[in-house]
Amino acid sequence: MNMEKRDIILREIQYWRRTRLLSEQYCDFLTHLYEDEGKVKSENPITLQNLQQGNIKIWLFSFGIISLILLIGFYFSVFPWGLQLATALSVLIICYGYASLWRDKMPAIGLSLAGIGSLLMLGFGLWMISLHSLNPQVWIPILVGACGLVWIILGFKLRIGLLQFSGYGALSLLYAGFAGRLRPEAGLWELQLLWLPLCVLMIWLSWLLYHRVKGISGVYFAVGVALWLMPEIDSLLLRHDYPQWISLLLIGKIAAELAVLFLFRKKWIAWVAT
Repeated sequence: MNMEKRDIILREIQYWRRTRLLSEQYCDFLTHLYEDEGKVKSENPITLQNLQQGNIKIWLFSFGIISLILLIGFYFSVFPWGLQLATALSVLIICYGYASLWRDKMPAIGLSLAGIGSLLMLGFGLWMISLHSLNPQVWIPILVGACGLVWIILGFKLRIGLLQFSGYGALSLLYAGFAGRLRPEAGLWELQLLWLPLCVLMIWLSWLLYHRVKGISGVYFAVGVALWLMPEIDSLLLRHDYPQWISLLLIGKIAAELAVLFLFRKKWIAWVAT
């Protein structure tokens, strides 16, 4: 069989395995059937074998990337504001663009690039706020909100659940900050009213969308599960006036959550698996 066709078939089999279109046994059988001498050809150009063989393209590529990182790190602070913004956007576009291209071919590299791009987005934003002496009480919430929205959108487009979850985490942090400013004296029971409706909403959306929109039901469910504990986390981390028995309440809520997850495991696993 033509090597190119064989590689295409093997990639499709790996895609079927990840998306659970076929069982593991069938995927293993088909993989062994189309493998050449029991070994799948690696598509990753950056391997120890290529480095050992002295592949000049890999070495030049590595030199260029390292030089670019050093140049940006050394001279970013002296760039004009517009050039700083253009540099940051260019780096982010490169990271997310290659993450999109390699998401299916080389999942590990694609996920790594998406993670690096997300950290750089937050890092560049904080760096520019510090360099230009912007009001952190205004610009940090704007940055966190923008990062959250971008991570949610890109996580959905790239089918990276962790990136979507991080986006909702950023928006939750923003919500907690605004709630802390508006109601700094809020007690523990008021915090329950602030957070638990969001928990119910996310779990309801998970149930509502798991047949209609692929790839977000599990994320919504995970966000809802995390929001169940947010009143206590909010009280412990962002507020100083909390009752001494809050740790017992937190343990009790964790136990109750695990019990509910165990009792309804067949239902929520079906949502998460879609």
